[in-house]
Amino acid sequence: MSDERDPSASDTLTAGEARRHRTLQLLSGSPGHRSLADAAAIAANPGVVAEIFGATDVGLKRENNQEHFVVAALERALLVEGSSLPAQAGTRLTDTPQGRLLIVADGIGGHGGGELASAVATDAMAAYAFEAMPWATGADAGSLEELSKGLRDAVANAQARVRRVARRKNAPENLGTTLTMAYVVWPELHLVHVGDSRAYLLRDGKLYRLTHDHTMAQRLVDGEAMTPEEAARSPFGHMLVNAVGGGTDSLDVELHRLVLEAGDHLMLCTDGLYDMVDEEQIAAHLQRTDRDVQTVVFGLIRAANKAGGRDNVTVVIARF
Repeated sequence: MSDERDPSASDTLTAGEARRHRTLQLLSGSPGHRSLADAAAIAANPGVVAEIFGATDVGLKRENNQEHFVVAALERALLVEGSSLPAQAGTRLTDTPQGRLLIVADGIGGHGGGELASAVATDAMAAYAFEAMPWATGADAGSLEELSKGLRDAVANAQARVRRVARRKNAPENLGTTLTMAYVVWPELHLVHVGDSRAYLLRDGKLYRLTHDHTMAQRLVDGEAMTPEEAARSPFGHMLVNAVGGGTDSLDVELHRLVLEAGDHLMLCTDGLYDMVDEEQIAAHLQRTDRDVQTVVFGLIRAANKAGGRDNVTVVIARF
């Protein structure tokens, strides 16, 4: 196997590469700082201590990065601002995370419009998740229906905000973005998807693509007018037929629900990764459990740039 395809090759970033990255890391705290109640919650909930890391890179051919991502923990908190009990004043109580939120968005539209659209959409989704999403779900039909409605409402809210900002800034009518979001309330994974960014799951050494590309090429493949191999080379490969914003009021929100298992790896990424790095290589990187998630993320970004880096690339990985 050549070094080009070997994820064991050095993944250390140079200073120049590091400056190109916008990163956010969310790792579990040290067990020494957790209460017995926290320890019990962690034992019952591997999602609490998921190792999660995200990064985005401009690539080698683009001047601007039109992609954004969010990694967040949703948790309950209480801050005592005043009390007749001296020991209580200023006390802050926090709980173990109730949920995890992972978002990637790849903007479309020239002259900085794509970057604006992806920023507005990710911010809108994160804010909606905090303000309006149910943090605990049950398996009953009523709870799932409520959550599905909340997820669709979140995307509709993001769509409205992108359109509103576009009008206010006199941006191009086609201003829009892809949007892929994972909402985890252990052990449930709820996926929301619009566009051609992707979500993958690695389980027991096998890589599964969880989302559908909303492109003209994929539509032709679905209609058996084109093979997947032809689609990969087609000029319709990234012609979106569904996006947040995008100059249209119509929006098809793809939703999925899965039950996660300890040991699963969840990855969200943009086309800048999977266009440059095939799924066999992606799986090989994800299986490197001897490395921390940050190293795996940077290794995938380096692989995309080594293969040509034709586009921005964003990778978010959660290891449960």
